[in-house]
Amino acid sequence: MVTRIITGIVLIAAVIAWLFFADFPIFTMGALFIYMVGAYELGPIFKFKQRYLFLFLAVAAVVCCFVIAPPGEFVSGHIPPVVKYIIALSIPLWIGVVPLIKAYPHKSSWYENKVICAILGLLMLVPFLEGLLVLRATDIALDANTGAYLVLAVMALVWAADSGAYFAGVFFGKNKLIPAVSPKKTREGLYGGLILAFAALILFMHLGLFSVYADSSSALIASGIIAIVFSVIGDLLESMIKRLGGVKDSGKIFPGHGGMLDRIDSQLAAVPLFLSVNWLISGNLA
Repeated sequence: MVTRIITGIVLIAAVIAWLFFADFPIFTMGALFIYMVGAYELGPIFKFKQRYLFLFLAVAAVVCCFVIAPPGEFVSGHIPPVVKYIIALSIPLWIGVVPLIKAYPHKSSWYENKVICAILGLLMLVPFLEGLLVLRATDIALDANTGAYLVLAVMALVWAADSGAYFAGVFFGKNKLIPAVSPKKTREGLYGGLILAFAALILFMHLGLFSVYADSSSALIASGIIAIVFSVIGDLLESMIKRLGGVKDSGKIFPGHGGMLDRIDSQLAAVPLFLSVNWLISGNLA
């Protein structure tokens, strides 16, 4: 328990420093570190014959993305359409994994197809990475911290959902959500998480933390709700693939907290979906 608490404190301090004290190039390197560790952990979970094969694919993917659209362009306020389309791939991905989760463990033959696993892994990681960079670069020329508060706000929606789900589950949990995938999750926990996260969304809106993504209230509310709901799907997907891979934690990088994917599983869905849905509804996707 002590190790878990100490690690948690260090993680909080590191995230705050990364968001508010690092310039955009350093932030980008931090985001790449998260991406690469996540890719390193996914390889063994998907049981690739060579541990570094998926990591190599992930490196190739991010190099292609950065060559086509260098992140430095985001600082000027210009987000190339190709970047938006890459991030928007999160929409079919996260909708598509829902039936996979519901069908587990009876229909899991897709897991044996490593091409499908590779595509799934890349679509989990690449839109998330690009989404982080786009959020952090928002209005950075006008105020260096606008994007930092924006990233924090989107991530905090997920943290609120997790906290609400935990306490609602502890005090009121009776009906299991999807026991084959995550035995401890309950429907009551899900509802509690959604309520607290929605309250956080309204609070952050009033605090003005969403910057340009609050220009359309309907787009902001819709994208926030979708991000909150699908953050649960992100958590469930990681739980499912870990079960398929026969592992408890995705890694050991954080003592007492498991691996990188264990910490960002919900964010993998929330970050790109927040952006994609907001652009789609506000008419700014193209």
